[in-house]
Amino acid sequence: MNDNRIEKYTKQFGTRFSRKQKNKFKDEIAKEFSELGYEMKEIEGRKWLNKAKDYFFGNIKNAKTVIVVPYDTPERKIWNKVFYFPFDGEKTASKTMAATFVPIVALYAIILIFVFFGGKMTTNPIMTAMISLIMFLLLLFLVYFMTHGIRNTKNFTRNSASIIAALDIAEALSKDERKKVGFLFTDKNKTRYLGADIAGKEFKDAGKNPNIICLDCIGKGSTLQIGYRPQNRKMAQEVVKCDPNKKNIEVVKIDEGMQFQSAMAHFDKAIVISCGEVDNDGRLYVLGTGTGKDNKLQEENLTRVIGMVTNYLHKQK
Repeated sequence: MNDNRIEKYTKQFGTRFSRKQKNKFKDEIAKEFSELGYEMKEIEGRKWLNKAKDYFFGNIKNAKTVIVVPYDTPERKIWNKVFYFPFDGEKTASKTMAATFVPIVALYAIILIFVFFGGKMTTNPIMTAMISLIMFLLLLFLVYFMTHGIRNTKNFTRNSASIIAALDIAEALSKDERKKVGFLFTDKNKTRYLGADIAGKEFKDAGKNPNIICLDCIGKGSTLQIGYRPQNRKMAQEVVKCDPNKKNIEVVKIDEGMQFQSAMAHFDKAIVISCGEVDNDGRLYVLGTGTGKDNKLQEENLTRVIGMVTNYLHKQK
């Protein structure tokens, strides 16, 4: 495990929320992949006001397997417990509803209080003007908060850990293996997952349908699981056999409902590797992403995932 790489992508480039931050990250990771002999291709797409920019390293036409990493970081959630379900986009949406909308409603209520009572608090024209300015600024912030969100500064698990793992995996491959393995870093990883959407279309336009291994939240947790689309159970089981720890790893079918609002909806031949805890319904979850609590990595998790994926890629012809 490269300690300098951990420091770099959890702290120096640990926030990838604004376009400026994403561009700085892109320049750095492009330099690392260039040293390994990889060429970079930018994949851009837009839907309504949303614009995504993915980065693909390798040759799309030659890649038989693609390691997918969500590289952008989530917006800040002002809430006590924030749950993320790597295999179940629908459950993530329902569990984060309060964390998403309650702060917005609370801020809107504050604005209404200023509207109804602000003018009655004083007859001083200067104070009245100041209250009006505060109301205007709060309204602007509310619109920005609703449409864009504010950055989260600690993103160790989601998804700096996956970036570190992808680079270590690429480094461990031989020159010939690198010709057959691509690395895709996807943008806009929430709601409709625009980055995964435009990448899936790029593969189809190139006439390719590679095996996809998505690394999503592998930084912490006592349980490691592999989720698979119904037609990809065999690939998931083959990856499990490559686990250097030789322990039981549960493989979980990601059905159509679970694929809603997730990257898995956009790739035909895909599995996803994640770490976390298991709730009473048997669903794997990660706690605290999008908050200041996402500030720790369990290096043993990264080492295990890196070893497992690398061993699997070594076996591919």
